[in-house]
Amino acid sequence: MKLKTIFAAALFLAFSFSLHAQVSIGLKGGVNFSNIQATQALDQVLPNFSDITTFSIGAVAEIGISEQFAFQPELVYTRKGFGLREGLDLDLLGVPVPLGVTAETQIDYVEVPLLAKYKFGTEGISAYITAGPTIGYATKGQINTKANILVDFSIARVPVDLDAINFQRLEIGGTAGAGLAVNTSMGQFFVDARYNLGFTQLYDIPLVNEKLRNRGFGINAGFLIPISGI
Repeated sequence: MKLKTIFAAALFLAFSFSLHAQVSIGLKGGVNFSNIQATQALDQVLPNFSDITTFSIGAVAEIGISEQFAFQPELVYTRKGFGLREGLDLDLLGVPVPLGVTAETQIDYVEVPLLAKYKFGTEGISAYITAGPTIGYATKGQINTKANILVDFSIARVPVDLDAINFQRLEIGGTAGAGLAVNTSMGQFFVDARYNLGFTQLYDIPLVNEKLRNRGFGINAGFLIPISGI
C-alpha cells in the first residue's frame, strides 16, 4: 500500500466523522524516548540496547462524537530508533560498528495515529485518555556513531539505504496515553504522555537472526483551535 493511499484513507475517514461535529485543529510537538522491542533471546546476546532521545512534530484534529468522546486523527513527523552502548563489533543495518563506539540507529517516519479519545473533568481543566492504531512510513535512516572522552561527540553520520537492507518501511502499530487539557478564550492547550508499540517486524539482525520492532514513550504538548461545530 502506497503512502499517499494511507493518507487519503485517513483524510476521508476524518472528513466522514467531522460532518455535524465539533471540530478543532492544531499543532503539537514533543520528545520521544525510543528503543526496540527485544526478545529474551536477543537481550541475552546483545544486552546493550538503550533508549535514544528523539523528537516528533505534527498536526492534530479533534472531532467530537459526543460530550465525552472524540476521534483524534494526527499527521506526525517523528524519529524512532535505538542505541547500542559500550560498543560491539557488529554489522548494524549494513553499517559496521567498531568496538568501543556508541551507535544510535535513527529512522525518520511520517506517521498517522487514529485515536479514540475519552474526556472527563470540568469545562476549564479536563483529563483524557487516548488509544488507537498508528500507520507509519519510514522515509530515511542513519546511524550516528559517537565516542566518549568526558563527553559524547559525534564521529560520523552514515546514511542507511533502507531498501538495500530489506527494511520494512510500512509500520503498523498502536499507541495509548493520557493527558490534561486547559481551555482558554483562544482554544485548548494540552499535554500528554503516550506509550507506542510497533506490531510490524522491521528488520532481521543477520548475526543473531532476531527481528526488531519499535517501542517508545513520548511526552507531547500542543494547542487546538475550534473551527466548526453545532
